[in-house]
Amino acid sequence: MRKKFLSIIASFLTMSFIITSCLGGDDPISYSPDATIRLFWLDTIHGVTYRFTIDQERGLIYNEDSLPVDADTIIDKILIDTLVTSSGIVTMKTRDGQNDSLINLEDSMDFRSCINAPQEGEYMKIKVYAPDMLVTKEYNITVRVHKQDPDSLKWQYMGKINDEITGTQRAAVMNRTIYTLASINGQVKVYRNAFGNETGDDNWYAAAVEDNGAFNGEVPTSLLSYGGKLYATSATSDGTVYESSDGVTWSASADGLFKGNVSLLLAPLNSEVTFIREVEGKRYFSSTRHTEEDADFTSAHPQEVPANFPISNLSYTRYSTVTNQEGIMLVGDIDETSGESESTVPWGYMGDQWIDFSPNNSATGCPKLEHPSIIFYNDQFCIFGAEFEGIYVSKAGIAWSEAEPKFTFPKYNWLRGDPTPTNPDFRGRMLYAAVQDTEEQYIYILFSAETGVHFTETYQITSDLTGTREVDYDHGAEAWRGRLNQLWFDLANASNQ
Repeated sequence: MRKKFLSIIASFLTMSFIITSCLGGDDPISYSPDATIRLFWLDTIHGVTYRFTIDQERGLIYNEDSLPVDADTIIDKILIDTLVTSSGIVTMKTRDGQNDSLINLEDSMDFRSCINAPQEGEYMKIKVYAPDMLVTKEYNITVRVHKQDPDSLKWQYMGKINDEITGTQRAAVMNRTIYTLASINGQVKVYRNAFGNETGDDNWYAAAVEDNGAFNGEVPTSLLSYGGKLYATSATSDGTVYESSDGVTWSASADGLFKGNVSLLLAPLNSEVTFIREVEGKRYFSSTRHTEEDADFTSAHPQEVPANFPISNLSYTRYSTVTNQEGIMLVGDIDETSGESESTVPWGYMGDQWIDFSPNNSATGCPKLEHPSIIFYNDQFCIFGAEFEGIYVSKAGIAWSEAEPKFTFPKYNWLRGDPTPTNPDFRGRMLYAAVQDTEEQYIYILFSAETGVHFTETYQITSDLTGTREVDYDHGAEAWRGRLNQLWFDLANASNQ
């Protein structure tokens, strides 16, 4: 085989000499010693062309943007679309590794052996011959392929919190630490832990709050973080805003932010906190900015709170528009006496009026969810709620649709036995709090301990026949976090630059 290859090269040189000699010149012909690869592309993957980078110093060829997770079913037989050298002569080892063979761009090749080399496979080694046939250069090729679907949410068990938490939680984030408050046997307790900490049964810091009876042993009706402090309102409806720097010691807010009879905190922006306050028996929207401008609440014309505005279990998210204007979207449970609603309706605020984002029609609305939560994630609004059947997404907050099945919560095939932290199921769970780590792009779900969780599972019997079964289970108080794989890839790439 090697003799045949050398014979081909010799023939190539002879032909080159004969052709150039016919030009009639007397000067000797000088052939280039350039043995570099200048361009390298594979054929398209799912219709997309992935650029390959050539590191000449290391002799390494690789794709900066990883191929889709299922690309190994395509690159087992794929064409090299472009391979540019000075001579056009490129060889690679035969399967037995003993001989060199010319690469023919008309033939498909199998790149599976060099996927994610060298961690998982071995580099594909090729050799380039310069036109002078004396200089050669070797290159290693690796094809980078995602190990996970970039469009899927990946969920990670972060450990137990404390199984004494069996009721409502109210959670907020301050200085990259989660604070969640719960009522335990008539005493409000705070549990806190920094983002990213995996936990055991006793690794969450827990303490009874010191509030001089302000919360009356009940979970605060609202809780948020602003300017390095936590702020809350009491179920006693005393009109006072309470503040804390550590989640443990609480006292009436004395920094002058809040004036008047405050009934509920809504959401913070960078320069103000929005809330509801009562004036002469009526409820009005207000904010810390408005109270500074109009301390007596007399010169302004405030917006009255409508009957269908959420009044409990509030969840808000902050976002920025394409013009860098900051906004809030908020959801929650509404007063049952205000009438039935077929949709979970978000409310928006951008520094002036609160606006009802009711859908144009029932088909485009977000279904009615119990204890809904809203987040702005991956450049879209997402709403989910108790029972964790799915996630609903919207670009503008008006027209909603159910997210793709892979962008959802863990679901487990109970026919295989009970779920585990590595194979979990969230369905049927009712008691939770949700917060975001916007820096690392994680969604945190904090579950209270529950017994008798129930849901109906549909499972496949044959290709055209399904069955159902009733599932009942118990679970402890635990923390989970989820992140879209694509955002994990983006963060990893940014940290390497």
